[in-house]
Amino acid sequence: MARKNEFKPDKPYSGFWEKLLLTRLQRRALLKWCLYSLVLVVLSVLQDVLLCRVQIFGATTELVPCGVFLVCLLEGADRGCIFVLVASLLYLFSGSAAGIYVILFMTAVAIGATWVRQRYLQSGFGAAMVCTAAAMVVYELAVFIIGAFLGLTTLGRVGSFLLTALLTMIPAPAIYLVLRAIGGGDIWKE
Repeated sequence: MARKNEFKPDKPYSGFWEKLLLTRLQRRALLKWCLYSLVLVVLSVLQDVLLCRVQIFGATTELVPCGVFLVCLLEGADRGCIFVLVASLLYLFSGSAAGIYVILFMTAVAIGATWVRQRYLQSGFGAAMVCTAAAMVVYELAVFIIGAFLGLTTLGRVGSFLLTALLTMIPAPAIYLVLRAIGGGDIWKE
């Protein structure tokens, strides 16, 4: 004879996260990458709506590449390279990228800067700022060289490209602190 309460059906899922059937670590990782993406959207809006109107000797800021480089530096080359590839593709589709070659430039420069930081420098604020500054200079020079080769700019504007890299490093510490707070240090490492 079967007992009255032998079969108990599973309780229905109540929340959104439970319906996704993700573990706690997976939910944290998903939240982290969504917040990184949200920060890049905010940086893109700031860059394209507000800061594009402020020009100093023909140079403005490039917040999105700076944010992408910082995320890659914080996450490491293994996870950061996938993010940089996707972010550079979305940056191209946003309309503010210089051309299709930014996908290659942003990915290569971010992975190179992250590799140098992981190989030769300790993880920290100073190393992130140095590597981001170097990455911005290399990225801007690469965009300038392609622009000069395609006839989109003149050789006399190399200074404005380097000034763009310098102006971008002014808000970089604030961007780093926001991204570092999202990443949570070693808490997020799996």
